[in-house]
Amino acid sequence: MKTNLFIATAVLITAVVTGCNKSGSDTENPTPGDTNSPPATNASVTQQATDMASNAWARTKEATTNAWEDVKDSLSSAWDYSYDKKDAFVADATNDLASLDQKIQDFSDKAAAASDSAKADAQAKVQELRAKRAELDQKLDAVKNSTEANWNDVKSGFQSSYQDAKDSVKQAWQWLKDKTS
Repeated sequence: MKTNLFIATAVLITAVVTGCNKSGSDTENPTPGDTNSPPATNASVTQQATDMASNAWARTKEATTNAWEDVKDSLSSAWDYSYDKKDAFVADATNDLASLDQKIQDFSDKAAAASDSAKADAQAKVQELRAKRAELDQKLDAVKNSTEANWNDVKSGFQSSYQDAKDSVKQAWQWLKDKTS
């Protein structure tokens, strides 16, 4: 009974995928009454279902990796903030730091669930990320207390540290992805 259900499910999934992936070639996607098409076997249906699952997983991993590149940083436009826009800069920086905090926390959670061989290295990376994040708090305080005379230097110092921390988080995620693949 379970075998029949599995086969029926696999055939249904294959039929849906085949119907969704029409390429216009009759030899590639034969019509149901076509006598030249080979009959589907349990092995080929199972292989097709396995391939579909593998492709879906690969697309998911790629989307996760590309998500970093698709995120728009509000501070990217803040690089041009003048001193009279300091409050807006601080607000944008605070929002970006909250987002960075979430990424660090997510990494920390994943690191805690990593295998024993990767866990120690992952925890060291978490500590490094938190140290960089603490440095950003100090830099943001300097921005808040800046004067018009030192605005550009303080703002640049924050931006540089923020970019470094963001890059470190991205690299940590890539490292974890490579370790768990």
